[in-house]
Amino acid sequence: MATNKEKIYKYIQKQFLKDQEDGDDKGVDTEEIVDYLNIKRSNASALLNQLVKENLLEKTTTRPVHYHLSYKICHNAFDDVVGSNNSLAESIRQAKAAINFPGGALPIHIVATPGSGTTYFSKIIIKYAKDQKIIPADATYHEINCLLLEDKPQQLNEELFGKDDNIDLLQRYKNSVVIINHYEKLDSAQIYRINHILDEYKNQNNNLIILSTVPTNENKINIPIQIKLPLFNERPLSEKLTIIEMMFEKQAKNSGKPIIVGSDLVLGLAKHVYDRGFKSLSKLITLASAKAYLRSLDNNESSININHGDLPDTFVFNKTLDVKDFQEAEELINNRERFIFKGNIKENTNDIERRYEEKLYKILNNKYQNLSQEGLSPEKIQRIVFTRVEKLFNEYGFKRRADNNPRNAETLQELSKIVPQNIINLTSKFLTKASKKLDRKFNHSIFYGLCLHINSVINLGTSSHQEISDLKIIKIRETYPKEYDLTHAFAAQLNEYLHYSFDEEQIINLLMFLIEPKQTKEHPVVLYAMHGKGAAHCLSEVTNKLNDTYNSFAYDMQLNKSLDEVYSELRSLVLKINRGQGIIVIYDMGSFKDIFNRIIDETNIPIRLINIPITLVGLEVTRRALNAINIDDIYHDVLSNLQTWNNNNTANNKQNMIITLCHTGEGGAVQLKDYIEQYSHLQFVVKAMSISDRDVLAKNVQDLRKIYNIRSFIGTYNPNLFGIPFISITKVFENSHKDLDKILSFIPVHSNSSTYDRIYDYYNEELKYTPVDKLKETMPQVLDSLNEQYELNEDQRIGVFTHIVGIIENALSGKPRQQIDINAQKMRALESDFAYLEKVLAPVEKKFNMVFNNSDLYTIAAILKKL
Repeated sequence: MATNKEKIYKYIQKQFLKDQEDGDDKGVDTEEIVDYLNIKRSNASALLNQLVKENLLEKTTTRPVHYHLSYKICHNAFDDVVGSNNSLAESIRQAKAAINFPGGALPIHIVATPGSGTTYFSKIIIKYAKDQKIIPADATYHEINCLLLEDKPQQLNEELFGKDDNIDLLQRYKNSVVIINHYEKLDSAQIYRINHILDEYKNQNNNLIILSTVPTNENKINIPIQIKLPLFNERPLSEKLTIIEMMFEKQAKNSGKPIIVGSDLVLGLAKHVYDRGFKSLSKLITLASAKAYLRSLDNNESSININHGDLPDTFVFNKTLDVKDFQEAEELINNRERFIFKGNIKENTNDIERRYEEKLYKILNNKYQNLSQEGLSPEKIQRIVFTRVEKLFNEYGFKRRADNNPRNAETLQELSKIVPQNIINLTSKFLTKASKKLDRKFNHSIFYGLCLHINSVINLGTSSHQEISDLKIIKIRETYPKEYDLTHAFAAQLNEYLHYSFDEEQIINLLMFLIEPKQTKEHPVVLYAMHGKGAAHCLSEVTNKLNDTYNSFAYDMQLNKSLDEVYSELRSLVLKINRGQGIIVIYDMGSFKDIFNRIIDETNIPIRLINIPITLVGLEVTRRALNAINIDDIYHDVLSNLQTWNNNNTANNKQNMIITLCHTGEGGAVQLKDYIEQYSHLQFVVKAMSISDRDVLAKNVQDLRKIYNIRSFIGTYNPNLFGIPFISITKVFENSHKDLDKILSFIPVHSNSSTYDRIYDYYNEELKYTPVDKLKETMPQVLDSLNEQYELNEDQRIGVFTHIVGIIENALSGKPRQQIDINAQKMRALESDFAYLEKVLAPVEKKFNMVFNNSDLYTIAAILKKL
């Protein structure tokens, strides 16, 4: 017979179910229990309080006191999961069925793309199993991550099957949680053994077993309960917004400050497509909050205000929604201009991530204060601290671990849209073989880049020539013999299967993918600038995804913005994304060109503009389509207009000019000028200028740009002014004068003879007072001595050579020599250089019966020391 306590508990359960039907939970007071059991009030109260102590009931603090089923009884761990009644409903149903299976919990199989929330969902399963008393509350936790142990096969085997294959992991642990993550990294023999163990498994040890893998794994473990988690990007907009709000609430709680975020930014986060799902979103929000927190410290603000600049430049804020999603977004945002997060979120004492982030803001604050005391500027402090935070965040566990295998299925699917599958397969096998032979792992960008390169050469007919001389080819073959043999065999394989024969230079181009790049060298970046909402960002996103790099950025010019706003935003973006090697801008139309030219003038950042008038073409086609009937008339007219536009665009109303440079504006600069004017057929104006005073040079060039289109500088080193391209003096003289126009037009040419022989040939025709045979007798020794002392690069050697010859020619012609005012401080600094130069140049002075004065020595020293 049931006791009074059991009767009370059953009565309250029935009342709860009845209240649930009515949409309310009124609870039960003591008088109801007295009337129901016809017992004394004191006895009823005592029994109710016993049920409270046993965590079966909860009581209110009101009068009269009401008793309810405890939260743990009427709610379970899955109730608080976002999507429990929607996208995750079926997954949760299967998990509950597996855990509550009669005779013990069944093994659970989770199949999900990385970033779909596998780790989080596993934690909820474990919590639910503990709440249901399926496993003890203090159950131990044993995880085998096959991805992390992929390079340690012996250790992985021991973890799974024990040493000497004696006790497998299920026999070793009792009353425990056993997890095998990323089992797609196991071979077929290991999968067979695990299947055999699970077939014999009776769960006599009261374990909870969870296994996870990716959807593309074809060698799956046989388990009846298979839970497929949806991709984060495919979940409903309402769920994404709820998750984003929870993440911001957590940041607000951990930082100790309210966080304010504009509705457009929150909606942008919800609409964005994330390559790593939850992981990418979590990192984005954490780092954006950290950036804004640093700014709040600097401005002494009580709240954290997050703006667009706190998110990466590749982020798409204005991605187009279909009608249904747009209406849903409008309803969810409900005309709110901003979200305010105050940290109203429940604690999760087992959450390692929360404990880490609690310390994160303390680290930020302490580091900021310490650097402030050192007198650093706020901008520098923020940069230093944020870099440190990002590093800590990555080390904490949000690295792209699954990308250890560069050929993941999701990106391969995207790649296969533009690269044939046979090229992908052959390239994958080639890099796998190369990795073993060279004992080196190739990152994913090498794989994607090589696939795109091969497809470009074979199927698109793109030239792969990159001006590699015969000497350089020989040097590369000698320096990288293993790489060369592998690449040569790969080229033969490509010829066999794809019927394309690679020449020697193309093979070297393939080989370059196997050579580890110098990490210290930065590269130019690409910026898409387009009119409208989202076009540029989508192009940038596709580019980065297919190349698997983060080297392209985007700017969408909204039509309601003023040019001043656009200029301000673009200038800030250019300063932010420039990595020291300049920016190539691809833009559609309008005033972008003028804006970027203004930015070039003000920042001196090298920017190259490529105009692709896709928007203009679209406007033209649409306009004609509204006024014409014949589709071919429209088609041919637009093509004709586009051809005319291209011709007009490449032409320039200003006359083209080339500026040759040396430290005096004479000597080598004049020799270059004469050489170009004699052999070039491009009809460019050529002007020789001095590089010694950068400010004067900049002013003169700025004045010239108003009249001329400055095509390039030519000299010993790049002055880096106004984004004007630079051509090395070596490039000019190491090639035949027949190729000069190609060089001036930046068309690749191939060197096949000595640079100095070409210069001497030119001097034989051009020098009036200087015998070339005497130069051949003296200058090699001079250059060797200077190179030994100053370790010159090729440009410096050519530059100092032509400069000295220019001084000799001027001296012998009787022209007045330039006199440079050299102050005492400079003379003291160059005293040892002057002494060395006088010694080295003495044979030249004797041979030509002339003397180098201090101005001559100073300009030579300036070239040698890049003054």
